[in-house]
Amino acid sequence: MTDNFLESLGDSPGDVYDEEETAYWVAFDKLSGTGLGIARLKMLYERFGSLKEVWRLPASDLPEIRGLSKEQLKAFEDQRRIINPEVFMAELFQKGITALPYCHPLYPYLLRDIADAPLVLYMKGKLTPRDFAHCVAIVGTRKPTSYGQKYAKEISKNLSLQGATIVSGMALGVDSYAHWGAIENNAKTIAVLGCGIDICYPSSNKNLYKKLAEEGSGAVISEFYPGTTPEKWMFPARNRIVSGLSQATIVIEAGLSSGALITCELAFEQNRHTFALPGRLDNDMSRGCHKLIANTKARILTDWKDILNDLSWISKSSPVANEIATIIELFGREKDVYELLSREPIHFDVLAQQTGMGGGELSATLTMLEIAGLVNRHPGDWFSKVD
Repeated sequence: MTDNFLESLGDSPGDVYDEEETAYWVAFDKLSGTGLGIARLKMLYERFGSLKEVWRLPASDLPEIRGLSKEQLKAFEDQRRIINPEVFMAELFQKGITALPYCHPLYPYLLRDIADAPLVLYMKGKLTPRDFAHCVAIVGTRKPTSYGQKYAKEISKNLSLQGATIVSGMALGVDSYAHWGAIENNAKTIAVLGCGIDICYPSSNKNLYKKLAEEGSGAVISEFYPGTTPEKWMFPARNRIVSGLSQATIVIEAGLSSGALITCELAFEQNRHTFALPGRLDNDMSRGCHKLIANTKARILTDWKDILNDLSWISKSSPVANEIATIIELFGREKDVYELLSREPIHFDVLAQQTGMGGGELSATLTMLEIAGLVNRHPGDWFSKVD
């Protein structure tokens, strides 16, 4: 397990996750024209217990991947001949990038809820599971007025004080003000990029990128493999991740053709809280917000505390800020082991016997469950569920 991965989780428990399995999720993520999307791969993962096993299926068993055409099966077979999953992991390690596959216990739980969740999230920076627990997106125009600049920053600061992680797209304008509002409050913020996370886009935001990716103020994340250069279609695609990560989306200022309206519409469809800041009637940058309010796609935002009231937040020290264990979805071996546990401690050797897992695999699985806040480890290799 790489030091970068452990550091990015805010913990250092040793070898805790099957990096080889992650390599195969990344390899599947790099395929094209195979029809192997998130829904089918999740099903295959549950069936075989590992995408490594699916990748290594002999050609005669490929029809086991039901629903694929002959052309798609051939595309899969042709591409896997020339793809080496270990090469991808070596490249990610060299660039200091963490890959979080959909099956991982620390993949953001809210993002799993959306229909087209990314197969893999690529991350550069430092985030813990708790940082993902209460996210709020702040989006808007690239050319905000002084009014928009003020409230983007002010709302970001106030929500940060309540334990929120601010999510935006690192664009110029409202996005940048929102990120800096959190950073200046020593809080975490996440930038979702419409390109590979090793590319600073826009290049004029180098200082912000450095704060997030290298200096501990949060992270940059993307569904696009490192090195992917930005194209126009990628930005609307990344908007679903901005809203999908977040419990609420706030539009500060936006014209009628602003991409921020797309983000708010997506949040509305994802059944998340949506807010829009009203402005002057003669301000073109407020017309998009007024449209959202008029169409009841967003609530009118009259005070940043409206958001706290809707989300039932109290303060950063409130128990709600630590509530994460019950909202992590488990898959595969983590799920198998967790279901055997109870509040009464059970010994490691008993778990090994009941699961049939080897010592190394079981130890790694239990450690992952500890990191996710689901399991307590007691002296003498005894384990129990967290109350």
